[in-house]
Amino acid sequence: MVHERRRLRFLRPWRAPTTALVTVLLLVAACSQGAEEAAEPTVAPPATQIPDDASDDASADAPGSTSELSPGTPTTQAPPDTAPRRGGTLRVLIAADPTPITGWTPWDHVCAWSCRNVLDHVLETLTVVLPDGSVAPWLAESVSAGASLQRWTVTLRPDITFTDGEPMDALTIKTGVDDYLRSGRASGGHLRDARIASVIVADELTLIFELSEPNAGLPAALAGPVGRVFSIAAAEADPDIFARGPVGTGPFFFRRWSAGAPAVLGANPDYWRTAADGSPLPWAAEIQFTEIPDERERLAVLLDGGGDILMSRSAELTTAAAVATDGGGRPLNVVRRFDDNAGVVLFNLLRAPLDDIRVRRALIAAADQDQLNLALGPDVDWSAATQWWAPGSIWHSAEVAQASPGHDPQRAQSLLREYTEDPERSDDRDPGEPVRIRIMCTDDLALTQMTATLERQWEDTGLVDVEVETVARTGLISRVMGSVVQSPSFAGDFGATCWRVGGESDPAVLAYAAVGPVRTTPLNVSNFTGEHLGALASLIKATDAGDDRRQAVANLMLELTNEAPYVYLGYASSVVAATADVTGLGTTTLPDGSVVQGQRLGVGRYDEVWLRRE
Repeated sequence: MVHERRRLRFLRPWRAPTTALVTVLLLVAACSQGAEEAAEPTVAPPATQIPDDASDDASADAPGSTSELSPGTPTTQAPPDTAPRRGGTLRVLIAADPTPITGWTPWDHVCAWSCRNVLDHVLETLTVVLPDGSVAPWLAESVSAGASLQRWTVTLRPDITFTDGEPMDALTIKTGVDDYLRSGRASGGHLRDARIASVIVADELTLIFELSEPNAGLPAALAGPVGRVFSIAAAEADPDIFARGPVGTGPFFFRRWSAGAPAVLGANPDYWRTAADGSPLPWAAEIQFTEIPDERERLAVLLDGGGDILMSRSAELTTAAAVATDGGGRPLNVVRRFDDNAGVVLFNLLRAPLDDIRVRRALIAAADQDQLNLALGPDVDWSAATQWWAPGSIWHSAEVAQASPGHDPQRAQSLLREYTEDPERSDDRDPGEPVRIRIMCTDDLALTQMTATLERQWEDTGLVDVEVETVARTGLISRVMGSVVQSPSFAGDFGATCWRVGGESDPAVLAYAAVGPVRTTPLNVSNFTGEHLGALASLIKATDAGDDRRQAVANLMLELTNEAPYVYLGYASSVVAATADVTGLGTTTLPDGSVVQGQRLGVGRYDEVWLRRE
């Protein structure tokens, strides 16, 4: 029996400015909808990206042979002195979501950003990923690992019950993993990615997670689908009813929902968490979630008084919400963030002339990042990307940002001239002839403007001929990902393409998907691989000391900068915004009483939000 119970102390010393956080899988837009990022080409300045439910990163910060998780230190003071008002209905306007259509079960239904705004208030997780990317315990009281990082001990908080009155205990969680999550269409892959081989009940409140290989990112995985905790009694009693209204430990419970209609949640009168002042949560009596697919319409409805809060992953709406005022001239309460997901123009390293590093470096030097981001949206706030993680994340590296090459037309011409005059050039063209580059992108207006700008910048070198190919989004993803029948498998059918890199998953998950062997790693869409990259990915997965792990992540990013697999554009952005009648937006009191501010991926917590109006 293992009883290594030092309290979760995740990345305590590290609190970068909080603007952007989730990790990133060079899932170049290809993170799967299960881990919660689906393949996605770049959209207007950090615009949208696909589901990211398990999406979470963290790193252990314990010395020696043990890895520990612990709540982060407070980043803000407790909520304003104004006494919260209890009761009322919060009207939350959410974006379109691929799911749910038939239900909300965490094992068979992918839960994207909008869905998570709803489900996170009902089905809680063992840990949570904070806005800066660190991990804190939630339903778990502590998470610790032995020296091998293959045997993890999770100690649960006592005296927590589900909203059906059933107690939360170790056996319930083990049964959920073994009987539901392991075979689930949405969750099975997450368990495999986390390398969870078995779950053992040590006592009523203690679980042992045995892994098939070391995984320093397990605490982050427990903040996603594999860590969602639900009532087994309710799931077994009536699976159909449970799918329409799953039962958890959260601050709210499903009051009513049907496909196409708003989801209505009622307050849990016996919720286990309290606000920073010790007051019971939640404040609101009810939350109504209404889907409004159109971004502009969602903002208009909010400003017209048809809602209290909105969420978005659109850079355009994020920017608009920051300057919007309601009918009374009052500004909105806005919680913005640049997410750990960057738009890029991605190179296929198996396709000449992009297989030559001189050409890749030249194309990056010829690209003016500021102008490209302005072309994506001249009236949109953007943040120039230099790596997978945005500046507010614990994984962001100042060293990597400084190493990022700037716009240098003279260097671009020098490198291109060296390549084009090389009699052994890889594209088999005659010495002196310009290189030919085909950029594949979708017909999105912002992307069309960006690719036209990039085309001019590259052709201004006098040594590059550019052809732009426009395809449908689904066709682009298929072309970029490639297939098993190619030689080599998954090599893709493109030269350069609009894409997204990064994501909100743990760095180890992202690294393996980004630089794994071409033939067996579909998500390595740039076909960028090598023993040195594999060694770095393994180090990230097997290193639990916080500083060492962050340096390993930075070293991988430095390799990307050096090998030049893509032109960076800007980071994706997200927002949660509310009317002036709403107080407490963006505030989360952790179980230890510390308070953090912010949001990730447009997913808000509303149990500490209240309405000033009657």
